[in-house]
Amino acid sequence: MKEIGIDHNSHISLSGKIHSELRKLILNGELKAGERLPSEPDLAHELGVSRNSLREAIGLLQKEGLLVKKHGIGTFVTDRYPIIRGGIERLSSIGSFIESQGHSARSEIIRFDQCVCEEKICGFLDLEVGSLVHVLETTKYASEIPVAVCIDFIPKSIVKEIDPERIYNSVFEGLGRHYNIDIRYAECDLIPISCDEVLSMKLNVDAGTSLLLLEQIHYDVLDRKVLYSKSYFPSGKFTFKLIRRR
Repeated sequence: MKEIGIDHNSHISLSGKIHSELRKLILNGELKAGERLPSEPDLAHELGVSRNSLREAIGLLQKEGLLVKKHGIGTFVTDRYPIIRGGIERLSSIGSFIESQGHSARSEIIRFDQCVCEEKICGFLDLEVGSLVHVLETTKYASEIPVAVCIDFIPKSIVKEIDPERIYNSVFEGLGRHYNIDIRYAECDLIPISCDEVLSMKLNVDAGTSLLLLEQIHYDVLDRKVLYSKSYFPSGKFTFKLIRRR
């Protein structure tokens, strides 16, 4: 771990800065689940900070569930702690969902293309085989940690031309604001899968990591199938909750 310097012009306390740096190391996987931290004196020396400030930061991380202290053994990174937790009953953009959890949200375009729709996806969208679709693939970040990869398929018969810069932050809002497509509901499947090599690089997780695949067919106010999406979430960074009522 690198030394944490003191910025005397910063309004953030030293303990707050230590907390932020350690939290980032845990969430991006540099400090692995189950890993034991060095002793407080050794870690304080390694980071170049006081033991009191370090102890305060570790206390905050314990309250957040990122660290657990085992008496007589040491302090360990917890096995599981999702960055994003919440329900999926309400249809909203992933960016809005991330921001509702108190994180900054950012999207990054991986690719944008027009191509012939795969037969399976044509079936989902009620398209003739050979129809053209716009394909937008993005990575979603929560406080600069990659938490999802999304692939969206939009029929060219619904929107002839698309500027990806208008929709990549939020396909929902972008289609509504710029292309008059008002998405009202979606049919969803939540499928557990294993991360392959390609997704592991995009999500900064190990190949074989458990992922949740959220497959959705989105309908507009006219009950047209206007969007098919596949969103991949590392289960250790993103968890969903469903509230069921009688």
